[in-house]
Amino acid sequence: MCEQGDWMRPEDDHLLALLRTERKDTFTAIAAQLPLPRERVAERCRTLASYGLVEHLGSDIYTISPLGERYLDGEVETTELEER
Repeated sequence: MCEQGDWMRPEDDHLLALLRTERKDTFTAIAAQLPLPRERVAERCRTLASYGLVEHLGSDIYTISPLGERYLDGEVETTELEER
């Protein structure tokens, strides 16, 4: 992984890695696999979506985006991303 923007939090890498494995998931399912409350997962998914690292599929379902994949592969520094 590359350098993180100051808007990222330590749990974001774990959340992105989980979405990479699961392909898509709900806030509740993600929270069950991470030591985070559902509300925190929801907030982080919304933030990651606003920077293009995850995609909102509707309801409370998210998936990792191609940009998120590239970040996990060390090809993108989130310090360079702008909020949409």
